Amino acid sequence: MILLSSFVFGLVFGSFLNVVIYRLKTRQNIVFGGSFCPECKTRLSWYDLIPLLSFIYLRGRCRYCHKKISWQYPIVELISGLLWVLVFYKFGISLINIYYLFVFSLFLVTAVYDFKWRIIPDKIVYPAIVIALIYNLFNTLSLFVAFAAFLFFFLIFYFSSGRAMGLGDAKLALLIGLFLNPLSAVVAFALAFVIGAVSGIILIGLGKKTLKSQIAFGPFLVLGATIAFFLSDFISNFVSFL
Repeated sequence: MILLSSFVFGLVFGSFLNVVIYRLKTRQNIVFGGSFCPECKTRLSWYDLIPLLSFIYLRGRCRYCHKKISWQYPIVELISGLLWVLVFYKFGISLINIYYLFVFSLFLVTAVYDFKWRIIPDKIVYPAIVIALIYNLFNTLSLFVAFAAFLFFFLIFYFSSGRAMGLGDAKLALLIGLFLNPLSAVVAFALAFVIGAVSGIILIGLGKKTLKSQIAFGPFLVLGATIAFFLSDFISNFVSFL
């Protein structure tokens, strides 16, 4: 029941994250104002906004103008629901879950925003950095790893004039370094580069990208951080075994 409830709450919160993603781009108020179709601007009723179910019932189209609804909406809701389940499965009912879910929610918004517009929004990353910094204020090793990661990504950004890496990626790396334990952070960055490289090769092979094409790296950083976070015990045990 706890996991089922967490999944439902995660779906609902994922619906709110979709609002955040959309209104960050359009610079609308995130908290106030009802939801509406981005195509026909018709105000949506509560039964149009049931996470996942409304999308399935409406067959992925607006009830009013019949334009296609972006797959982003159910995907973000589903990922949010699964993240809530994984957090509660790993830690049970705990106050620390608020911190973890807060950061993961901002990770999700950042990944989608960067994927769509190749921008990592400061309004999302900065609050997460502040919270994570306060949480790790006396963890010297985590602070060192976090700022070392920021410096590493910043140097790539600086010497490539922003072509190989964006400044937002350096800020996101700082957040990941603060959020994860030092060992998991290193694994997260390694996974991000490996998954990003493999994805790039696949996209080039499919003719979707060229060697000169830019690919948003934020989603790979978030994916690497998520994998490393939930496999942190396995990573620690594996290193101890070695």
